[in-house]
Amino acid sequence: MFSLISLYFSYRRDVLLAERYVAGLAEKPAQDAAVPEARIEAPKSEDLALAA
Repeated sequence: MFSLISLYFSYRRDVLLAERYVAGLAEKPAQDAAVPEARIEAPKSEDLALAA
């Protein structure tokens, strides 16, 4: 029984540490843009062939 209780509390400790870590990451500003700006323009719709 003791081992089950200790396993539960060690699991809870890991979960709490992970939640605090993720919350800390959410508060930090991003260093780089998640998606770089598009450098190539998409072709115009009239240049595309219709698909049957």
